[in-house]
Parts: sequence; C-alpha cells; structure tokens
Amino acid sequence: MDNRLVLLLAAVVTNFGHLLASQNLNCARGYWGEDCKSRCSKGCTYIGCDKVTGSCFGCNSGYHGKHCDISCPAHCVCNRFNGNCTSCYNGWYGDLCNMPCHNNCSSCSKTTGVCSTCNYGWYGTHCSIPCSMGCNRNYCTKSTGYCSRCKVGWYGSNCEKQCPTNCHDGCHKTSGGCTYCNSGFWGSKCSIVCTTNCESCQKSDGTCLFCPNGFWGSNCSQTCSTNNCKKCDKNTGSCKTCNSGFWGPNCKYVCNKCRNEKCDRFTGVCETCPVGFAGEHCNITCDISNCSRWSCTKIQGFSCSDCKYGFWGTRCEKQCDTNHRCRYCSKNTGGCISCLSGYWGISCEKNCTKSCSSCNKYTGYCWNCKTGLWGNFCENNCTVNCICDRTTGICSSCVHGDWGKVCENKCNENCYSGCDKGTGKCSSCKAGFWGKFCKNKCLAGDRCQDCDNSNGICSKCVLGFWGSSCEKNCATNCAEGCNKKTGTCTSCAPGLSGLNCDIKCEDENCETCHRYPDSHSCIICKAGYWGQSCDIQCKSERCIECHMNEGRCTLCDDGFWGTPCHLRCNAGCKCCSVTSGTCSRQHYCLGTNDMRNTTVVLEQTNNTLNTVSFTLLGCSVAVLLVAIGIPCMIKRRSKQKAGAATSENQNVVQQSVSYTVDREGKARIEIPSFQAGVDNYTYETPETNKGFEEEDYADLLEADMVYENR
Repeated sequence: MDNRLVLLLAAVVTNFGHLLASQNLNCARGYWGEDCKSRCSKGCTYIGCDKVTGSCFGCNSGYHGKHCDISCPAHCVCNRFNGNCTSCYNGWYGDLCNMPCHNNCSSCSKTTGVCSTCNYGWYGTHCSIPCSMGCNRNYCTKSTGYCSRCKVGWYGSNCEKQCPTNCHDGCHKTSGGCTYCNSGFWGSKCSIVCTTNCESCQKSDGTCLFCPNGFWGSNCSQTCSTNNCKKCDKNTGSCKTCNSGFWGPNCKYVCNKCRNEKCDRFTGVCETCPVGFAGEHCNITCDISNCSRWSCTKIQGFSCSDCKYGFWGTRCEKQCDTNHRCRYCSKNTGGCISCLSGYWGISCEKNCTKSCSSCNKYTGYCWNCKTGLWGNFCENNCTVNCICDRTTGICSSCVHGDWGKVCENKCNENCYSGCDKGTGKCSSCKAGFWGKFCKNKCLAGDRCQDCDNSNGICSKCVLGFWGSSCEKNCATNCAEGCNKKTGTCTSCAPGLSGLNCDIKCEDENCETCHRYPDSHSCIICKAGYWGQSCDIQCKSERCIECHMNEGRCTLCDDGFWGTPCHLRCNAGCKCCSVTSGTCSRQHYCLGTNDMRNTTVVLEQTNNTLNTVSFTLLGCSVAVLLVAIGIPCMIKRRSKQKAGAATSENQNVVQQSVSYTVDREGKARIEIPSFQAGVDNYTYETPETNKGFEEEDYADLLEADMVYENR
C-alpha cells in the first residue's frame, strides 16, 4: 500500500478519535475549552470547533488556517491548509486573484485572464466586440457574435440588417422577406403600392381585399349608390352600413328623433329614445305634467296609470270640474270621488257647515268637529271644559287642568301635565312636590328640585346644593353645581381644577385645565395667549383668540381677517370670516369697533369740554372783576345819599361755573370763591357722559348760577 495513503488513513483515524473524545465535553455549539468559555473563531463554519483544541471543523469562505482565523486574499477562494487561491471571484484572475478581467467579461480564466463568458451585448476573446444592435435581448454567441433571434424589424445571421420599411411585424430572419405588409402595400418585400382607393390588397398578387368607406369593385374604383351610405359591399355595391341618422336599403330614410341619431338600418326602429319621448320611432311625446304615475318607454309607448288631483283621462289631459272643488275624480269617467276640504255633494257644489273641518261627500255629515262641539253637523255644544264624542256628546276627555265626569273639577295646582279624568290623580308633579295629587312638598324642602313621586325622597337638588336631603352646599368654585351624592363639582370656574375646583391651574393664563390629579395641564388658554403653558401672546394686537398649539389666529378684531389678522375686510363689511374673508352677518360681529369709536368720541368730548372750560374760566374772571366793581360803586353812592351807613351790604352776583368731564366719564364742577383765602368748591357727579349729546350739557356750561355772599 502506498505510504501516502497509510499516512492519510492514520491522520483521519487520529482526527476522528480526537473528535469523538472532544465531544465528550458538554460545551454549547460555538464554544470550547475546559470551562467552555472560549468562543470558536469567527471564521469557523456553523458546525463549530474542537472542544479541546479550538481548531475549526471547517472554514467559512474567505478564511484559512487551523482556527480559520487567517483571511484569504481579496476576491480569492483559498485552500484551508496552505492559503493558496483555488479559484477567483467573477471578474478577477491571477495566483492571488488580484488582477481584474476585461471590462465586459462576466468571468475569465484564473491563470490566463482569457474571458470564459461575456456580459450581454459583447463577444470575442476578451469580450471587446459589441453584438449587433438587432440581436434580441442584446445577446449573441461569445465566439462568432451569432444572434439566435432578432428584434422585430431586423434580420441576418447577426441581425445586422433592417427589414423593408412596409413590412408588418418584422420579416424572415434569413431572407428578409416580409411575412405581412402594412395596409396599402404588397409584394415579397411589401414595396409595391396597392391601387388607388384600395385600403388593403393581397400580398402575393395585389388583388384588392378591402375598400375604403364609400367605394366598391375589384379595384375599389366605383362609388356607393348614395351619399348616406357609409359602407357598401365590395363585390355588389349594395349598402351594408348607413351614416348615423339614416336607414333603408339605400340609406335614404331619416331616423326620427332617435337618441344619438341611431336606428335599425332595415326597420328604422330607434335604439333608444330621448327623455320625454316614446314609441319605436320615438314619435310620441310624453306629457307627464298631470300624471302621478306613468310609463314612457320605446316599446310600450306612453301611458298614465294614475292622475294628479284634479285631472282625468287616458293621459290625464282633462280637468275634473270647472269649480275646482273636486280633489280627486275617476280616471275613466271624470266623476268626482273626493271633494276638497269644506265641500260636499255629487259635484262638490255644497259647503260643509262652518263648524266642520271636513264632511261626508254624500251626506254632508261632519267627520270632525271643532273643539267644544258635537252632532252630525257639529250643531251642539259640549259641556264646559269638555272634549266630547262627535256622535253622542258624551265627555271623553277634559281640557287641560280639569277632571270629572263632565270636567267639573280642577286638577291640583301642583300637577305638572294635567290629571286623570276619572280620579284627578296628577300625571306628574311640579318641581318640589310629590304624591298622587302632588299636595306634599319634597322632604328636603326648598333645596330639592325633584323628588320621588311615591315617597318624597329628593332625587335632584337645586343648583348649589348636595346630599341625601340637599343639606350641604357645593364648593364655592363649582361652575354648574355638583354631584348630589359625592359633592364633586360638575365643572370648575375659569382658572381652577380638581374634584372640588380648589386647585389653581398651573399656568397663569390658562382658562380651562385638566381637573384630575394626574395632570392639571391647560386645555384652553385665555384670550390672547397660546402654547402648552399659555405663555405666548398671539401674534397680532388685532388677534383676539389664537389656536392653542399653532398660534394662528382663530378670532380677529372686527374689520380684519387672515392668520395674523393682517387683512382688512371688504368695504362696507363690518366683520368677515377669519379664514376666507367672506362678509359675515352683523349679529356675528364682536362690536369692538363700536367700543373703540365710543372711546374716541369720549376723548373728543373731553377735549371739547376742556376747551369750553378754559374759555368759560376766562369769561368768569372778567365777570368777577365786573361783579366786584359794581357793588363798590353802589356802596359809594349809598354813602352819599344816606350818610354814614353801618349796615353790612349784601352783594348778589352771578358767577360762572367750570364744568369738565374726566377720562372715566365723571362730571366735575368747579366754583371759584369770591373771597381770598377761601378754597374753591368742587362737585363730582357719578354720572358718565356715555351717550351724552353736546346739547345735553351746553346749557349747563353757559348758564349763570346765583350765589349769595355775606
């Protein structure tokens, strides 16, 4: 036996025994060593490695060595034991697979670099010659460039030639002969033109096969017999198809009112009729103005099965009567079947009694009487407060609030919706009362809004109270009362949260926030603010409210619109839509312009009053000087006439008053003193000048007031 074979068998037996021995170690796959903590090399295959030595049972592609921890050269599949490249990746060759194949090679010889296969579209030793552009899918043989199939329109061994121009759907690959010709041509290569007016001819001999519309004959040289014939028989010339809107053997008849002018060529029967027409030839007009139920079809024609009130006849073309009192009459005879309300008789010629709302057509007896009347003609009066039977006069029910056999009793005043006619028991009680006759007050007293009708126990408290007997007050900050059983607020006042609305919202500018303990974050910001914490002001002063998350304006001042309220509404438009600028009705406006105008008027009024006040002050000074001078003169003359007089003179003078209005609209009156050292007198009135007209206070400003000085 060959020594090499013996050595090989010995190595296999040794490795196999070593493998069996190593498997006695209970390591997980991918680990080895006495404590199984060592990881097999990443180059080992999924089988793993020897549990004792850590050597791999097999290497992954790209690695070699005992532990598969040595990388093969790039683009190389190498031998595990010696690292030599056994093959190269596609596109590379050489001992180390480090030389690229020719550009158009998909693979080449590892030793010589000669191309073994080419990319599509190339052939030759080094795949450097392009295939013919006529090759199907751009593929040809590597050695000769031969194409097995050509693209449509090409032929030849290498598909290098183009088919004749008028070939239809390609030509024969070897000869280039046309299989079919385009319309209007014939011959082996479709190079001969068909005769004039021939739409299509035989490829082999040029015999005409189809004529264009309006022509016939072996060479399509003859015209069809009539201008309305669209297509006629090639051999006989008889018309086969008419132009739209015509019919008959020679297409000389016109389709009558057919929809889209389409009818049967032989009978003239329309395919469909336009709306409002019926019959095979669509020559029947469907007048449905007096029909309540009708049929209008091409096959069945036009018919009315029911007429509208007031009409009769086959097509409801006749009126029931001339006095217009008949509601409905026989469709066939025209005889009146039903009268309009308020009439009776064979021809509805008689009037029902005035007390009838309607009466029998044949007897005149009333069907229904007005409230409080009975009898065949509603001629009798029911008992007071009684709604009685029309035929017997017996009281069947009472007017609301009464009861008894003849409705002689009054329901209790605390009954809410009347009472039983026989017993007087209330149907339901007004708020705060209970019992069969609603005579009892609810047990909880005035704080109870509704209570059980059978026991008086309160079921609903008056707003602001809670408890079994409504004895407890809801929390002060509850906006819409509280739960009767728990006292929990239904909703909170702005800026507050919590079950009892006793917790302030976290954000200062928050109007409504989450009520419950897990979160008091804001839901709605106060007007003019936005953001999660309501700490950002809206973008424009004209923006009254803006979107909490986006900041875009949702409510603008009157007269403006747009996301930042920067656009003016159209002239004459007091307020408009914030998104479209469309003018809104005046009752949707906020009235902010009116408030602003009022402020301007007040300021103008204040300015006017101030001007008037200064003018009057000057006049007052002049009058004061005159007033002081006159008494002196009088006093001097009195001394001359009466001698030494010791009595004290009393001087009466007219004094002007300064009248102004401050910024808050309060009236202010200032009276200057006559005597030195005496303070001026000032009077303030709580009245504002809101709504004042100038004439309301002009007299006050100009009037002189009389004071007495001693």
